[in-house]
Amino acid sequence: MKKFIISILLIASALHLPAQTDYKASLFGCMSDGITLNTQSIQTAINTISSCGGGTLHFYVGRYLTGTIFLKDNVTIALHEGATLVGVPSIYDYAGPSDAPKGLIVADGQKNIGIVGSTPEREFNTNVVGNGIIQGQGALLVKNAEAQRAKGYLDETIEQAAPALISFAGCTGVKVTGLMLEGAAGAAVTFKRCKNVETARLLVDSRETPASSGVVADDCENLNVADNFIHVSGKAIRIARSKGVKTTNNKTPKGKL
Repeated sequence: MKKFIISILLIASALHLPAQTDYKASLFGCMSDGITLNTQSIQTAINTISSCGGGTLHFYVGRYLTGTIFLKDNVTIALHEGATLVGVPSIYDYAGPSDAPKGLIVADGQKNIGIVGSTPEREFNTNVVGNGIIQGQGALLVKNAEAQRAKGYLDETIEQAAPALISFAGCTGVKVTGLMLEGAAGAAVTFKRCKNVETARLLVDSRETPASSGVVADDCENLNVADNFIHVSGKAIRIARSKGVKTTNNKTPKGKL
């Protein structure tokens, strides 16, 4: 059934026929049991949706274990309430852009992409944060990475190897909103050379590893960081060499930033 549906979508793309814009992750064989590694299934879904002109990949209640997945043009991931993307605690399951940190969700040079947790009817309520969850298992991942270094299998430093939860580079038209971000091994969210970025209504709790930052941006343009609550072991917001930056109503346990 899954192969049949994907074939129809690919045919529609090839013939330039209109395709649906909302897709359930389960359609592509993604399992929400917290045990099955979904990296390949999620990537197949993203690739297919992008090739059909774009749309939203919806995850519903459950825990979806995955390594690095690469967002593609015109694709948004929507994590509904009760849905959690869980990073696999193996350092070898992560990759990243050539000039940016590794990440659980990665995009390199893509346009019109997003990861959202708010459902449309809640999108404009700035009091609502943290609908869907991205969970990094950072402490366990770092522990496993340290064991690999001790055995001589890992040449990278722990800082180099530790992935962010979200790492985007050279992207335009980016939306990261309404999510809970937990237990990053590195930073929670990083943007490098990105334009027209909105990151809002995030609840970030990343204290498992030392110096884990919240939102990090470098060499970006038109960046809006608003209505986020950030509780991390490192710096909540780090922005460098960027222009057109707006930071409003962001908070930490100590108060407003």
